[in-house]
Amino acid sequence: MLFAWGMLVGLTFLFLVPREAAGRLQMTYARVFHWPLALGNGMVRVQATTQVRNVNPREHEAVLQANQQLRTQSLNLQAQLQEAYGRIEKLTKLRAQPGLEQMQPIPARVIMPMQDELTINQGQDRGVAVGQYVLSFTDTLLDHQCVIGVVSDVSARGARVRLITDASSHIPVTVGSFTVPWVLDGRGEGGGRIANVPDTYTIRARDAVYAQPRQGFLDVPVVVGEVVRSRRDPDRPIVQEITVRPMCDIAALGEVVVLRPVSTP
Repeated sequence: MLFAWGMLVGLTFLFLVPREAAGRLQMTYARVFHWPLALGNGMVRVQATTQVRNVNPREHEAVLQANQQLRTQSLNLQAQLQEAYGRIEKLTKLRAQPGLEQMQPIPARVIMPMQDELTINQGQDRGVAVGQYVLSFTDTLLDHQCVIGVVSDVSARGARVRLITDASSHIPVTVGSFTVPWVLDGRGEGGGRIANVPDTYTIRARDAVYAQPRQGFLDVPVVVGEVVRSRRDPDRPIVQEITVRPMCDIAALGEVVVLRPVSTP
């Protein structure tokens, strides 16, 4: 009976009711039942979007571990990139110093500090050679790096640095404002001395000591240390003996720079 009445009403609207009246009736139906229809449509969408695929606990744990590994790798790469940028910036500032434009600074890490000697991780593969000067390389004294020694032995991937305090170290130097060349001899125990300085020169404590320019190795004077004291030589009263200490704390250095001439093949 319901089916028959439904068919009868449908045929009546189809053949007997005017099209304009049917259209108005359709619009009235849409306005009356707008909210129930919209609510039902929203519920269907929510149900469709909240369906979650069941994940095996082992798969879930594997995904978490993989995500942690990727995050760790990303953090390590960021730290390494930041360190590389910082090193490039320091090298750029160092090379911008007057007189060092024609020198190629080779950064190296100290891998084995010893008394009056250092072993570094750069060698012939990077252009390190015997006789090249080695400078400190720190953030705190970026614009005032000092000579700490000279390369004494080289292998393919490493080198040894003879410090200015080593007993076999002999570096041509000048003191203070004087341009007279003298020699700084290492004495061990973290110090050095300049002998045979005539007593006509007034040398005071804290006067700077500079490594002299050396063709092919150093183009400008670079500070080495400072005067600790000046006294008359007991055996030769007409000359002075100057005690010198390094300008920087060599034992605390973790990184140094080897000066390589740009023209070196």
